[in-house]
Amino acid sequence: MAENRLRDPGFLDGALKSKSFRDALSGDSPVFPPLQVSSHRGLPALIISDEELHSLAAPFEFALVGKFSGRRPPLDLIHKFFFNLKLGGAFSIIVLNPKNVLIKLVNDLDYCRVFSHKSYFIATCFIKLFKWTPHFDVNVESPIVRI
Repeated sequence: MAENRLRDPGFLDGALKSKSFRDALSGDSPVFPPLQVSSHRGLPALIISDEELHSLAAPFEFALVGKFSGRRPPLDLIHKFFFNLKLGGAFSIIVLNPKNVLIKLVNDLDYCRVFSHKSYFIATCFIKLFKWTPHFDVNVESPIVRI
């Protein structure tokens, strides 16, 4: 049971059911509306509406970004830390870059509980938490903080 809480095979779509290669090609997945092709500064570009952007971001409603000020501990130690918090729902953690991780939670109770602490120490490494947004950039400090 502990392994199921540490793994999320449907990380992007929020589903816990994995598909076979044949199922993925058969067209059973949700259909996205056709995107508008355009150009920006002479380069090809896709135009994505705000509605489509919010739809794509919906699985990340309860996502946080953890920023390590120094070194980042190994991913298994980060998983173990969040598992020991005894969260009510499942969670997933992926590495965004050497200093940042994405923490995807599945319910608002766990989200509020984890985000209510603005920082943690994981294996003697300091991590500061930020709210994830669709416009998140790892190179820019988030202006959204807890109150």
